[in-house]
Amino acid sequence: MQLIATMLLCKCKAGESLPLKHQQLRFMYLQSLLWPFTLSATEAPLRVPHIADAPPFMLTDAQQIPNGGILFDIYQQLGIAMQRPLQIEAIPRKRVTEMLLRGQLDLYCNGTPDWFTEPELRWSPPLFVHHDLYVSGQPYRDFADFQQRVRGKVGTTFGYVYPTLTELFARGQLQRVDSYSPAESLRHLQKRHLHAVVVSEFEFGYLLAQKQDLHVVQIERNQIRCMYSPVLAEQTIQQLNQTITTLTQQGKIEQILASYR
Repeated sequence: MQLIATMLLCKCKAGESLPLKHQQLRFMYLQSLLWPFTLSATEAPLRVPHIADAPPFMLTDAQQIPNGGILFDIYQQLGIAMQRPLQIEAIPRKRVTEMLLRGQLDLYCNGTPDWFTEPELRWSPPLFVHHDLYVSGQPYRDFADFQQRVRGKVGTTFGYVYPTLTELFARGQLQRVDSYSPAESLRHLQKRHLHAVVVSEFEFGYLLAQKQDLHVVQIERNQIRCMYSPVLAEQTIQQLNQTITTLTQQGKIEQILASYR
């Protein structure tokens, strides 16, 4: 059988407006799958954002159209299981919460309540465990040793929240140097423009080819969930939650993660 999912994208950078011809770039994603149904074009799509998530969370082609990655594959699995097409819209990171709250997006599957604190947001069961790493040339015995001895500037990502480092930033023990993506931070590290960065274990493993002389400290462990628009129908939320639980129990989420490690 064939699954046809229509995806709507806007290619944009944060703070920029787009020419009209780029505001609605449509394409058909066609994949052969052994599923006993074919999605109707009239099915209401699941609307999800593409916010320049670093590889391997979202991979894009030369035209910046998503064509793979952890989130892309998870969204596909949700759409297939729920017999719903996907609509992926590229938007600035800072607008994700606003668009979810307004009902202009349905869900985004890379967050925690510590990162997105708006009480109106609804949350899914856990999808997977995410570890943030402090990567530098300085070895530390453990996180306690790190907290005591760490000093200086660290490459971070604009708009990202690092709860375990908040106190270190507040007292000036660490200073943020924001880039627009973890990939950009890692490039600065490779060029020795920075001596340390904070990235996820997936970004560290996928993006950094040369790891010699680098040491890592796990600074945070989070259970990643999907966050839902409060406008989303209760029945849809229940279906999404059940689908996520089923995919997790069947090992399909772990299979997706394993393919990008």
